[in-house]
Amino acid sequence: MRHLRPLFTSPWILCSLLAATLLCASLVDQSTLLRLEYPFYDLLLKYRETVPKQHVVLITINADELSDLNTIKNSGNSIAAIIDKVQQLGASTIAVLMPAVINSSSIKNSRHVGSRKIVLPIEATQDKIISTKNFSQATIFPKQVPLPTAQTLLADFQNPLAGFRLDRPTDWSFPNFQANSSLTYGHLVFMPDVDGKIRHQALLLPQGNSLIPALPLQLYLQARGRHLNELKLIPRELDGTLKIDQLEIPVSGYYQLAIDQTELKSLFQTFHYTDLMLDKIPPGHVEGKTVLIGPTDSYGDHHLVAGYGFLNTSQLAALTTATLLNNAAPQRPDWAWLVESAILLYFAILLMFLLPRLSFRSGLVTLLFFLTTWLIIAAGSLILFNTWLKIVPVTLLCVSGFMVIRQHSNRLERIRYKQENNRILVQRFKEQGRLDLALEKALLFKPENPADKEILYNLGVEFERKRMPDSAASLYRHLLLFGRFRDTKQRLQQLHAANRSQTLGTQEKTTIILNPGREKPTLGRYRIERELGQGAMGTVYLGTDLKINRQVAIKTLEYAKIEPGDLPKTKERFFREAEAAGKLTHPNIVTIYDVGEENDLAFLAMELLEGHDLSNFCTPKNRLPVSQIVNIIAQVATALNYAHEHGVIHRDIKPANIILQPNGQIKVADFGIARVASSSQTETGIILGTPSYMSPEQVSGKKVDGRSDLFSLGVVMYELLSGEKPFRGENLTELMYNISAVNFRPLADIQPRLPKPCYKVVHKLMQKTLTRRYKSAAALHQDLAVVMDSMES
Repeated sequence: MRHLRPLFTSPWILCSLLAATLLCASLVDQSTLLRLEYPFYDLLLKYRETVPKQHVVLITINADELSDLNTIKNSGNSIAAIIDKVQQLGASTIAVLMPAVINSSSIKNSRHVGSRKIVLPIEATQDKIISTKNFSQATIFPKQVPLPTAQTLLADFQNPLAGFRLDRPTDWSFPNFQANSSLTYGHLVFMPDVDGKIRHQALLLPQGNSLIPALPLQLYLQARGRHLNELKLIPRELDGTLKIDQLEIPVSGYYQLAIDQTELKSLFQTFHYTDLMLDKIPPGHVEGKTVLIGPTDSYGDHHLVAGYGFLNTSQLAALTTATLLNNAAPQRPDWAWLVESAILLYFAILLMFLLPRLSFRSGLVTLLFFLTTWLIIAAGSLILFNTWLKIVPVTLLCVSGFMVIRQHSNRLERIRYKQENNRILVQRFKEQGRLDLALEKALLFKPENPADKEILYNLGVEFERKRMPDSAASLYRHLLLFGRFRDTKQRLQQLHAANRSQTLGTQEKTTIILNPGREKPTLGRYRIERELGQGAMGTVYLGTDLKINRQVAIKTLEYAKIEPGDLPKTKERFFREAEAAGKLTHPNIVTIYDVGEENDLAFLAMELLEGHDLSNFCTPKNRLPVSQIVNIIAQVATALNYAHEHGVIHRDIKPANIILQPNGQIKVADFGIARVASSSQTETGIILGTPSYMSPEQVSGKKVDGRSDLFSLGVVMYELLSGEKPFRGENLTELMYNISAVNFRPLADIQPRLPKPCYKVVHKLMQKTLTRRYKSAAALHQDLAVVMDSMES
């Protein structure tokens, strides 16, 4: 199974989800985003360079004065008198912002009310309208659908999630106010935004099947000489503009008019009604303007308005009316969502595909550059063109996305560091031969390219060579997690089929298994080619020194053959004897190149010899010429003399340890091995290899010296000359008794035609008493030289 990175950690997935979440939240005007967006919106509106014209005048009346006006009828200080006074000053449009408890008949008593319609507030809520006698049956107007144009085609591509935030009515209608009435009506409902501040007024408020116009909208229409029924409404156009011929009113949301946040005093003038009645207001300040007459606090309300603080209803109505007449409302066009979505998508692509390829500093600078560019464009759009584009969703995406990318980059950096560290450690431990630590790091290493896989593959091959199938199988299984590589799967199958058959030194298998087509095992730096035979300690193999491409003989000490309690001492003795034998450099002694230990065995790498050992010439039919035998014994004596002078006793001189090469040269092998082998056997087993060649002191367990090797050499010479062993027995006990106490059959009885000096040499070599033998191998060599001279003469 291919290794897959968990999807939830992918920056592409996280950034995509983040962008999709912010896009949906922006399209439905999610409250949290709006709370973050509005402070920037309010701040930017203050920097608009507008020159407002004062088209609106507010005449204020306090609560006590309003109470007096309600009790005085047909007097000079009545509401009708106030209206007459305002109209005398030339006001173009008048609104009386009195509570519904004021009888509209007092307004109708005005002398000039017939020339201009008076706009009165109606009590409306979000879901209910209080009926009055001034309403007739509502008339439903047909929807007006314009011919398709580029603009309308763009408008058709509406916000797809608008339905989740706007309750679109199925029918569009306006209340049919009495055509001949001198009064008209509008609501004064102001709904705060999610942060509790008022920034908009709904110019058309849904009430049942009707859309109730706002009082400021009625004032605007009257000031422009238009009627409510002239509004062109299309159900899909909830964002964009309200249109009457060439007049356009920018709206957003559900026909929400954004209130201008220019300085309050510059948008309209405020006078007290006593200033009006005492003619303290110059005619030019009212003429041709829209006048609102309203109480300061009779409604008992104060609205928190963005940019201004707390305003009463009269001030807020004047502010909204001034926004309409000055055409100063910030716009939220119907294509704004599309631009914001495109920008959000653009930054999501930037985060997913560009930033991961850059360094931390380069990525941060790049992201800040693009984000700052967008913020400048969005701010300039609102300040210069009154067009509001949201900046918070993109900013949140950039900040959050950059944190995700950065965290992912840091995680990847940590992973790369660990990967590189593990890769280096795997190679280093392998070179040092510390394969257990190499395996530990290799199992933590996740190869991502063929070069990395090659490292693990080669380590697995090395485990096979070192006869560690379990470790090799673990590594191959780990490598296959990342896909197939070369013949990894086949090697794993072969390891399972072999069932750990490459282990060496187990109770079931005592040899290295060499399967054709499989990787050849190694011991140290030596590759095992084939088995040569069995030795005193273990199996002997033909090996190749991989460093210098030289063939060697490898003799092994199998730990499985040693009692666990004796293993430490045996290993210590092995390396000590191997060290001593390795110091011997003589033409007639096999050279030891190297000694080592691996897993379940120790090994000696020594000179590989051609020829045969002398055991092939110990039968009557295969006996060598006497002169050659004497020459062989003389060469062995020379080797023994050299070894004894260097403090090394062979302890296992026998025909199998004496190699006759094709050129006639003799090589003596296995110096010191018998002593090691003796400690690796059980008490009931064979103690020192083949006991037929042991000296009496060896059989008795006494301390031995070089003369013990000379006794063994005498047995070899006897067997080479006669073709028979001098000591025999039905069992080991009888054999050992004969060696220590019974005289051997004289050589002359078996071979009576040998040169007489040969009998003398053999007899002296095989004396059971140490003092009667040759004192040294050098003395033996001198007698053999005499024998060879006599044979030549």
